[in-house]
Amino acid sequence: MASPTVDKNVLAQGREDLVALFRISALHGYNEAIDNHFSLAVDGHDDLFLLNAYGPHWSETRTSDIVLVDLDGNVVDGTGSGAITAMQIHRQLHRARPDARCIMHTHMPYASAVACTKGGFNERLTQNAMSFYGTVATLSYGGQVEGDAEGLRLAKAVAKGANVIFLQNHGVIVIGKTPAQAWLRTYFLERACEVQVLAQSTGDELVLAPKKVAQLTNSQWEKNSDEEAPPLFAAMKRLLDRDQPRWNR
Repeated sequence: MASPTVDKNVLAQGREDLVALFRISALHGYNEAIDNHFSLAVDGHDDLFLLNAYGPHWSETRTSDIVLVDLDGNVVDGTGSGAITAMQIHRQLHRARPDARCIMHTHMPYASAVACTKGGFNERLTQNAMSFYGTVATLSYGGQVEGDAEGLRLAKAVAKGANVIFLQNHGVIVIGKTPAQAWLRTYFLERACEVQVLAQSTGDELVLAPKKVAQLTNSQWEKNSDEEAPPLFAAMKRLLDRDQPRWNR
């Protein structure tokens, strides 16, 4: 069982927030079968994080499917276990970046498509893209994450301040200070990638904003995201309340 020093209300809220992330991600088509994974560091316990157990489809994930894990990859509360890749990625990222409280790894289609292009993500193409200006890292594909070496390689990117990692030939990792911020970033990243793919498909020359404008947009986004993320996340939870009663049970 989890340490008695862990606040049960904190765990309950964390599990509910992760379930919300999985279900709204499934609504948007960000899931790939039963794969991919999200984690949430436990407030007051930098050595513990919540993670989805491997098996359930995101659209059916419940609070009982969220396990509590330590930084060594041991499940200390809950039933089931995370996938090997999930354990390696999330424990290394949380260890490397304590402020990376919520980590979302997806193979969402447009971001994954952009990750397969030589030019990669264009941070100056749209307003949404510019919100990530200077906070994106791109890493080559290193195979499935089954050992410490690959997890540590990913950790180095977030340790340097990246909030988004494009994994070439693979997918993306998005981090946030809260589940709400992680969702905000994930949603608008996919929208930015969708527009990029559509713009590139026209074959016409792309119009890029000046670097100074992109930098300004990022600073405005970062300043406002703490206020904008919670209402968006709350709205998504209301949709779940309306369409999926008892989703948080």
